[in-house]
Amino acid sequence: MSNGQELSFSVSELSPESIAAIRKNLGALKEYLAKGQTAGIKLGKGKEILLPESLINLLLQAFTKAADGKKIVIVEEDEEVSPEKAAEFLHVSRPFLVKKLDAGDVPFHWVGSHRRILMSDLVMYKRKRRERSQEILRQMREEAEELGLYE
Repeated sequence: MSNGQELSFSVSELSPESIAAIRKNLGALKEYLAKGQTAGIKLGKGKEILLPESLINLLLQAFTKAADGKKIVIVEEDEEVSPEKAAEFLHVSRPFLVKKLDAGDVPFHWVGSHRRILMSDLVMYKRKRRERSQEILRQMREEAEELGLYE
Protein backbone atom coordinates (compact mmCIF):
# COMPACT_ATOMS: atom_id res chain seq x y z
CA MET A 1 0.00 0.00 0.00
CA SER A 2 2.97 2.31 -0.10
CA ASN A 3 3.34 4.87 -2.87
CA GLY A 4 -0.32 5.85 -2.68
CA GLN A 5 -1.68 2.41 -3.43
CA GLU A 6 -4.77 1.18 -1.65
CA LEU A 7 -6.28 -2.23 -1.38
CA SER A 8 -9.90 -2.22 -2.36
CA PHE A 9 -12.40 -4.94 -2.83
CA SER A 10 -15.87 -4.70 -4.26
CA VAL A 11 -18.49 -7.35 -3.67
CA SER A 12 -19.48 -6.96 -7.30
CA GLU A 13 -16.27 -8.87 -8.11
CA LEU A 14 -17.67 -11.95 -6.36
CA SER A 15 -19.88 -14.61 -7.83
CA PRO A 16 -23.34 -15.08 -6.29
CA GLU A 17 -22.09 -18.41 -4.91
CA SER A 18 -19.20 -16.70 -3.11
CA ILE A 19 -21.50 -14.09 -1.59
CA ALA A 20 -23.85 -16.84 -0.41
CA ALA A 21 -20.90 -18.71 1.13
CA ILE A 22 -19.79 -15.58 3.00
CA ARG A 23 -23.30 -15.03 4.35
CA LYS A 24 -23.63 -18.70 5.31
CA ASN A 25 -20.26 -18.89 7.09
CA LEU A 26 -20.41 -15.47 8.74
CA GLY A 27 -22.65 -16.72 11.54
CA ALA A 28 -20.44 -19.76 12.10
CA LEU A 29 -17.35 -17.53 12.32
CA LYS A 30 -19.06 -15.24 14.85
CA GLU A 31 -20.06 -18.23 17.00
CA TYR A 32 -16.56 -19.70 16.77
CA LEU A 33 -14.95 -16.43 17.87
CA ALA A 34 -17.53 -15.86 20.63
CA LYS A 35 -16.25 -19.03 22.27
CA GLY A 36 -12.78 -17.48 22.47
CA GLN A 37 -11.28 -19.86 19.97
CA THR A 38 -8.38 -18.80 17.78
CA ALA A 39 -8.47 -18.85 14.00
CA GLY A 40 -5.76 -19.19 11.44
CA ILE A 41 -4.90 -19.67 7.80
CA LYS A 42 -3.95 -23.08 6.48
CA LEU A 43 -1.04 -22.92 4.06
CA GLY A 44 -0.90 -26.54 2.97
CA LYS A 45 1.50 -29.31 3.96
CA GLY A 46 0.08 -29.09 7.49
CA LYS A 47 1.28 -25.51 8.08
CA GLU A 48 -1.02 -22.97 9.68
CA ILE A 49 -0.63 -19.35 10.73
CA LEU A 50 -2.61 -18.31 13.81
CA LEU A 51 -4.04 -14.82 13.49
CA PRO A 52 -4.15 -12.24 16.30
CA GLU A 53 -7.61 -11.40 17.65
CA SER A 54 -7.46 -7.83 16.26
CA LEU A 55 -6.91 -9.14 12.73
CA ILE A 56 -9.68 -11.71 13.11
CA ASN A 57 -12.07 -8.94 14.20
CA LEU A 58 -11.01 -6.86 11.18
CA LEU A 59 -11.72 -9.80 8.87
CA LEU A 60 -15.07 -10.35 10.57
CA GLN A 61 -16.02 -6.71 9.96
CA ALA A 62 -14.86 -6.98 6.34
CA PHE A 63 -16.91 -10.16 5.80
CA THR A 64 -19.95 -8.51 7.39
CA LYS A 65 -19.63 -5.51 5.05
CA ALA A 66 -19.12 -7.83 2.08
CA ALA A 67 -22.23 -9.80 3.00
CA ASP A 68 -24.13 -6.48 3.03
CA GLY A 69 -22.85 -5.65 -0.45
CA LYS A 70 -20.48 -2.89 0.67
CA LYS A 71 -17.12 -2.03 -0.90
CA ILE A 72 -14.13 -2.54 1.38
CA VAL A 73 -11.08 -0.28 1.21
CA ILE A 74 -7.94 -0.70 3.30
CA VAL A 75 -5.56 2.25 3.52
CA GLU A 76 -2.52 3.06 5.59
CA GLU A 77 -3.39 5.34 8.49
CA ASP A 78 -0.48 7.70 7.86
CA GLU A 79 -0.77 7.67 4.07
CA GLU A 80 -0.80 11.16 2.60
CA VAL A 81 -3.20 11.84 -0.26
CA SER A 82 -3.91 14.69 -2.63
CA PRO A 83 -7.10 16.75 -2.38
CA GLU A 84 -8.43 14.86 -5.41
CA LYS A 85 -8.00 11.47 -3.72
CA ALA A 86 -9.32 12.85 -0.43
CA ALA A 87 -12.45 14.22 -2.12
CA GLU A 88 -12.98 10.86 -3.82
CA PHE A 89 -12.65 9.07 -0.47
CA LEU A 90 -15.20 11.41 1.15
CA HIS A 91 -17.53 11.31 -1.87
CA VAL A 92 -17.49 15.10 -2.18
CA SER A 93 -16.29 17.49 -4.85
CA ARG A 94 -12.73 18.78 -4.78
CA PRO A 95 -13.88 22.45 -4.43
CA PHE A 96 -16.04 21.48 -1.42
CA LEU A 97 -13.07 19.74 0.20
CA VAL A 98 -10.76 22.69 -0.47
CA LYS A 99 -13.24 24.94 1.35
CA LYS A 100 -13.18 22.53 4.31
CA LEU A 101 -9.36 22.52 4.24
CA ASP A 102 -9.22 26.33 4.14
CA ALA A 103 -11.76 26.57 6.98
CA GLY A 104 -9.63 24.26 9.14
CA ASP A 105 -12.27 21.51 9.26
CA VAL A 106 -9.81 18.98 7.86
CA PRO A 107 -6.11 19.23 8.76
CA PHE A 108 -3.55 19.26 5.94
CA HIS A 109 -0.01 20.32 5.27
CA TRP A 110 1.88 21.67 2.31
CA VAL A 111 4.45 19.72 0.32
CA GLY A 112 5.94 22.43 -1.85
CA SER A 113 2.91 24.04 -3.46
CA HIS A 114 0.69 20.96 -3.03
CA ARG A 115 -1.69 20.12 -0.19
CA ARG A 116 -1.46 16.69 1.44
CA ILE A 117 -3.99 15.16 3.81
CA LEU A 118 -3.45 12.21 6.14
CA MET A 119 -5.90 9.34 5.69
CA SER A 120 -6.33 9.18 9.47
CA ASP A 121 -7.59 12.78 9.41
CA LEU A 122 -10.01 11.95 6.61
CA VAL A 123 -11.36 8.94 8.48
CA MET A 124 -11.84 11.09 11.60
CA TYR A 125 -13.59 13.84 9.60
CA LYS A 126 -15.87 11.28 7.94
CA ARG A 127 -16.74 9.73 11.30
CA LYS A 128 -17.51 13.12 12.87
CA ARG A 129 -19.62 14.12 9.85
CA ARG A 130 -21.63 10.88 10.12
CA GLU A 131 -22.12 11.36 13.88
CA ARG A 132 -23.24 14.96 13.35
CA SER A 133 -25.73 13.87 10.67
CA GLN A 134 -27.15 11.18 12.93
CA GLU A 135 -27.52 13.67 15.78
CA ILE A 136 -29.34 16.15 13.54
CA LEU A 137 -31.70 13.41 12.33
CA ARG A 138 -32.36 12.38 15.94
CA GLN A 139 -33.20 15.99 16.86
CA MET A 140 -35.50 16.35 13.86
CA ARG A 141 -37.30 13.12 14.77
CA GLU A 142 -37.77 14.30 18.37
CA GLU A 143 -39.14 17.66 17.22
CA ALA A 144 -41.51 15.96 14.79
CA GLU A 145 -42.74 13.66 17.58
CA GLU A 146 -43.30 16.64 19.88
CA LEU A 147 -45.34 18.34 17.15
CA GLY A 148 -47.31 15.15 16.52
CA LEU A 149 -45.99 14.87 12.98
CA TYR A 150 -44.22 11.54 13.49
CA GLU A 151 -45.83 8.39 14.71
